[in-house]
Amino acid sequence: RTTQPDEREMTLFALQLLLGSSALRLSSAPSSRRTALLSQAAAAAAASTAFAHAAWAEPPPAEAVRGHLSELKALLADKENFVTALSDGAPYKLPAQIPFTTFQKLEKTSDPEFMEAAIDYAEAYRGVKDLVKLARLTKQTVAVSTKEPGKPRKETQVSYGDVPDSGLATAKEYAERAADEILGASVALDAAVKYMGTAK
Repeated sequence: RTTQPDEREMTLFALQLLLGSSALRLSSAPSSRRTALLSQAAAAAAASTAFAHAAWAEPPPAEAVRGHLSELKALLADKENFVTALSDGAPYKLPAQIPFTTFQKLEKTSDPEFMEAAIDYAEAYRGVKDLVKLARLTKQTVAVSTKEPGKPRKETQVSYGDVPDSGLATAKEYAERAADEILGASVALDAAVKYMGTAK
C-alpha cells in the first residue's frame, strides 16, 4: 500500500532534483544557461521558505490585538505615574486604540463571544480617551474677566478647572476614572484574546 506525498514533500523533492541536475551540468553549461539554472533554484528555495513561514506565522490582526493587550497591561503597571502625570498636566501618551476593522478580520475564525468582548473593549477604551481629554481640559489656561462696582474690569489667566461654576471635576478625579476604564479595557481585551481563533 502506498501513500501520496504531500505538497511540501513534492516541493522539496523537486528542489533537490533541480539542485542536483544543476550541479551536474553547471560546469559544462554556457554562462547564460548557468545563470538561469541558479535563478530557478533560488526561486524554488524562496517559495519553500515562504510556504513554511505562512504555515507558522500568526496573522497580523491577531498580532495587533496581542500587542495592544501587552501595552494596556504595561499601562496598568504604570498606573501611579499615569494618574500623577494627568493630575499635573504633564504629557502622557496613550497607546493607539485598535480599529474595529481589526476585530472584524478575526471574527470568522473566532468564537461568537469574541466580538462581544471586542465591543466591551471599544466602549471602555473610548471612555479612557474621553476622560483623558477632560483631565487635560482642566489644565488648559483660560482668561477670566471680572468686574467689581467702582473698579475697572479685571482679567486673569487661570486653569479651566479652577474657573468657578465650570462644571468640571479635578484632573486627578478624571485620571483615576481613566485608570479604572483602562482596567476594564484590559479585562475585555484579555477575554477577546481567549476567544480569538478558536472557532470550531
